Parts: sequence; structure tokens; C-alpha cells
Amino acid sequence: MSTHASPAQGREIDGWPKADAEGRPIRFTSRDPRPRPDEYEQVLIGTTLRLEPMREAHADALSRIGLGSAVTRYMPFQVKTPDEMAAWVQESIAGRAAGTAISFVTVLKEAGSPEMVVGTTRFLSIDPRNRRMEVGGTWIGLRWQRTRVNTEAKYLMLRHAFEELEYLRIEFKTDSLNERSRAALLRIGAVQEGVFRSHVITAEGRIRHSVYFSITVEEWPAVKVRLEGMLSRPA
Repeated sequence: MSTHASPAQGREIDGWPKADAEGRPIRFTSRDPRPRPDEYEQVLIGTTLRLEPMREAHADALSRIGLGSAVTRYMPFQVKTPDEMAAWVQESIAGRAAGTAISFVTVLKEAGSPEMVVGTTRFLSIDPRNRRMEVGGTWIGLRWQRTRVNTEAKYLMLRHAFEELEYLRIEFKTDSLNERSRAALLRIGAVQEGVFRSHVITAEGRIRHSVYFSITVEEWPAVKVRLEGMLSRPA
């Protein structure tokens, strides 16, 4: 359990400050690493979506919606053939086995329609000891872009990270040219922290600058309200 302290004027008698130089409270929390080994296979269930752990069997469904640059335009990679998709799925699964990533397929489960894989997303750069990780590697089939799919997936992942895994910080990064993604992150309440210049070489050889955003556990309640409000609107 965390211990909150209010900003201090100067230092305490014993020399221990209540806040840092910028006024952020000094707090403490559990040092137990999360996720635990049994928490890498979680299924996250929402109103119209289910995020389930990626398997090799998902490669065909992902190939039907994800081949070509139109879907993965701003990603550091491009998958152009079913064989490349199968290899990418195997690489994603290996990240889970190594404890560095948790990859999901996004399954749409609308009433009256058969369930359908519509995209993928993941937790990556997982730091169990310091309770921080990134949400990213997200792409959605063209038909389901600009729908509630991405919003609900982000909501499920953030709720799981902050409320179940008790994480302190979730990070996001996006291509500096991806104005839609940057605007979407600001809209849900993420804070832009800076730009990593000349950060990634894309599949086409372009030198990409990456814009970093984050949400902390203190900001999650307000972000949660905002996301639930967005999801409550008619489609």
C-alpha cells in the first residue's frame, strides 16, 4: 500500500524530505514484482471486446485483416505475406515466454454477429520490479478504425494494469508523423513527455522521431472517468 505525504517546506528534522524539489510527494509501495508468472495469460473482457493471449492459431485471422502498409503504416515493421504474419506472431509469443511482452488479439463480440479478430495490441517493455510498462504494438483492421474498438481496448488494458497489477506508470510512444494517434492519446488524458529524436528506422528506411506519453496511477481515476464517458456514447 502506498503512503502519501504532502509537499514539505524545507526538510524534516531527521533530514528526510516529504517531497522532491518540484513538490512531488515522496511515496512508498510494495516491492513485489508484477505481473507474477501466472499473470501473463490473462483474458480481458469488455462490453464489445475480448482481449485474449495471442496464439499461433491466430495468424490466419490476423493475415485476413492486417497485411499491407495501410494498416501498419506507422509501425517500425510491415507484414506483407501470411508467412511473415506467422513469423511475427511467433515472435510476439516468444516475448510473452521471455516475460518482456504480453501480446493480445482483439476479438469483437457484438450481439447478433459471429466473433471476429479485428486487431492486436500488447503490453511491452515490462518492468515488473518498478511496476511500469508500455501499451503499444497496436493495429486494427481498416474496417474497425475510428470505431470504439481502440478506445475499449485501451480502457481494458489500463484498468488491468492499474487496478489488477497495481502498476505505477503506463507509457505510450508513437510516430511523430502520426497526428491521429497523438491526438487520441491526449484526448484520453495521457501526458506528452517529450520526443526521442532519430529513434527508430522504419521498414521503409525513414528515420522516425518517437513521441512519448504516459499515464500514472495518480492520473488513472480521471482517465478512467473520461474513457467510460467516451464508451457510453452511442456508436
